[in-house]
Amino acid sequence: MMALFWQRVKEMLRPLRYLRGLEFAADVSYLEFLSRVGRVEEEARASGTWATPHPWLNLLVSSSDIADFDSTVFKRVLSRGIGGPMLVYPLRRSKWDERMSVAVPDGELFYLVALLRFVTPHAGEAAVKEAVEQNQEILSHCRNKGYDFKVYIPHYESEADWARHFDGDWTRFVERKRRYDPMAILSPGQAIFSRARPPAAVAASAS
Repeated sequence: MMALFWQRVKEMLRPLRYLRGLEFAADVSYLEFLSRVGRVEEEARASGTWATPHPWLNLLVSSSDIADFDSTVFKRVLSRGIGGPMLVYPLRRSKWDERMSVAVPDGELFYLVALLRFVTPHAGEAAVKEAVEQNQEILSHCRNKGYDFKVYIPHYESEADWARHFDGDWTRFVERKRRYDPMAILSPGQAIFSRARPPAAVAASAS
């Protein structure tokens, strides 16, 4: 069974242009695969790295822009690595439930790009600042080039930024908040709504 599996892997890799012999593969169970980031967290806690700032950046980048993203971000901005795991894999928009509030790119095929950075305890504030600035450089590049992309689990500081994030789904998002949390009691720390300006007031100003 495994021989057939690895034969299939070789067939899938054959059309790719890369340096043969440098690929890395790990044979793990499905449960181990799902827990791969959890193991990284355990190792970081054991080393003390988990207690230091780790400015992660998670993006959803349309397949129409991923080649340019690769040439600029992966090959230039991140040429020295990120000090932690990097996850990249494709997703289909049609497989996401449209009733969910998560914002995804417009294109049918897009890529999750997860930069799970860690800063070691002895690196100091300069290393943290550099990682944060690098994240901002990546975001600025995506915006300036007009990528079809979204930040996954973003942090914005104003209602206007959140409205741009949700784009055409903003009105629906506000309506759901108005219906299920009209006094803006839940999730006050995300700066989307406030008790001083609850979702009912936001809905009125948007109409």
